[in-house]
Amino acid sequence: MSRPVPPIGRCQGCGYDRALSAHRSRRDGLKRLLCTPCWSAATLTEERGEAVVWVPGHTEEAAPVEGGLW
Repeated sequence: MSRPVPPIGRCQGCGYDRALSAHRSRRDGLKRLLCTPCWSAATLTEERGEAVVWVPGHTEEAAPVEGGLW
């Protein structure tokens, strides 16, 4: 039997088109679709008790991601 293929879409963490998995935040309880690297980073950040920054800050230092959301 084959496993279901994860949906492909835009990651709510990095903004790239990738295979996505659902991540439920411990802080706000919202479910977000994240790629594997962003899912892992968000999970580890929350396990350390820190807040996850979901949208990069709009400053001059934060350059937009090529082909990303911001």
